Amino acid sequence: MALSASLLIAEAAALLDGSLINRLLLAVAVALGVGGLAAIGQPRVLYRRLTDRLLFGVPWGTLLVMILLVVVYGGLQDGFGASEPIVLPFRAWSYLDPAGMMVAGLAHSNTSHLLGNLLGLLVFGSLVEFLWGHHTQRRTATTVQRAWTHPVVRAVVVVPAVAVTASIAGSLVALGPIIGFSIVVFGLAGFALVQRPILTVLASVSQGVVRRLFAAFQAPEQIATSGTTYSTPWFASIALQGHAIGLLGGVIAGLAYQQLTDRSRPPAGRLWTGVLLFGIERSLWAVYWYRGNNSYVLYRAIGVGLVFLLATVVTYAVVARNQPIAPRYAAADPDSFLADLTTISGRQIGLLVVVVISAVLVGPAIATNATTAADGDLPGEPIEMQGYELTYGENVTNGQLNVIDIEGVGESTRINTSGVIVRNTDRHIWSTAVTTAELAANGDTAIRLGGLTWQETVTASRTGWQAVGGDTTYRVTLTHDNRTQPLYNTGTVKAEPVVAGQQVALDATDDGFRVGVGDSLGDLPPPNGSVQLGRLTLRRQGGRLVAVNNQTQTAVRVADKVN
Repeated sequence: MALSASLLIAEAAALLDGSLINRLLLAVAVALGVGGLAAIGQPRVLYRRLTDRLLFGVPWGTLLVMILLVVVYGGLQDGFGASEPIVLPFRAWSYLDPAGMMVAGLAHSNTSHLLGNLLGLLVFGSLVEFLWGHHTQRRTATTVQRAWTHPVVRAVVVVPAVAVTASIAGSLVALGPIIGFSIVVFGLAGFALVQRPILTVLASVSQGVVRRLFAAFQAPEQIATSGTTYSTPWFASIALQGHAIGLLGGVIAGLAYQQLTDRSRPPAGRLWTGVLLFGIERSLWAVYWYRGNNSYVLYRAIGVGLVFLLATVVTYAVVARNQPIAPRYAAADPDSFLADLTTISGRQIGLLVVVVISAVLVGPAIATNATTAADGDLPGEPIEMQGYELTYGENVTNGQLNVIDIEGVGESTRINTSGVIVRNTDRHIWSTAVTTAELAANGDTAIRLGGLTWQETVTASRTGWQAVGGDTTYRVTLTHDNRTQPLYNTGTVKAEPVVAGQQVALDATDDGFRVGVGDSLGDLPPPNGSVQLGRLTLRRQGGRLVAVNNQTQTAVRVADKVN
């Protein structure tokens, strides 16, 4: 009996580990916090306000779009079935590839990317849905008008249809190859900003709270250790032009909504502050350019200044009076274009400025998206796989950016890149799927290819040897269906130490690595093996290559394995 009790206690203790206890404590704290707010506040009033605006108080359209994004990620991209989703074919590469343009706005590059946009959609989509409302007091006669004003249609048809349409439009006007729903999220935020600026900023902050809460439940404890990892600058993954287009598009939609519904406009101070805080918090100031080969430049000062100007322009467009800016010269009954100009209002000028800024941002995207990837010769001997070509090259001219050769302010679209190159001329894809630096840091990297009906995974690998006091020789291979094919080999390197009057050389080949001592050549010895060349015996001890003087038996390390 005592033994059984002890076993039960031990089993219970095993279940109640630290992570579970932390999750339970967090859940209790959240429940007490929310419950305390419900007791202190007025939940009935809140529920009444929600049900007055939303069908049963629920943002159905937002939830349906969230489900759609999860379906695309898990279904088309197979994002939950592997470590990384299929990304390349679902980017907006070119207008000549309509399938990519249609899907890009609904697809995502990884789970973190998806989660961020889901939370943004939940926050801003719910807010916009509440401001727009499922219920309307308008009474209409025609069938179409009755459908438009029906709460169910507005909730489950109109909202998802507008969101999907906006995602496609965003892909068409964004500087590609973009992927993700963030353009629509920023559009929703722009719409909400011109209606309720301070509430929108609070909603933006709340998204961060929800992310931290989710992360706390997912990983209650985190142990961090120092180490060397590959990473790109945080701003390099931001589709800044797309985010700005989305925000300005939402502002224009918000202005149109205010005009049609004759709603009151927020005070200038609140709106300016709201746009500024949102722009800074959402990194709209992160103006950057890619210089190739993992080099980026961030124009921080210019970006922050542009956000201040953006806040001023948006504020003027929203709060400016709808009256002629020069009433004394305004024509009472304009009968010509010049006479019409005398009646232009401050609000119209503000809207015109917003439209012009949007057009300036859209112009380069249209020009770029109308082109295709370069179809010249690729370096090496590319491997073909269902329309895709894969190879490896260093300091290769980027075949996507340099299609339009532009130089200005010290930067150029003609840049070089290094890494595993993937091209599909039918899909107009040209991409450095894995950079040289990333491959050197990770050793192995999976590359997922595919289309709407098929998918394949190939693994790019880099192995090399660092000569002591010298350079690194390495080889890059591609593995698929248990077949390994060489892509790239570097030249010969020499170790600095001199042993018995001789130096050791290493060379990467298609079949592996070769070693040389003087005029003697041989294969790199296997792990814990050795080979005699000249007056030396080369021994492989784990990740080290040691040269032993055959006369004195003196051992000197001459190379280290990398990756």
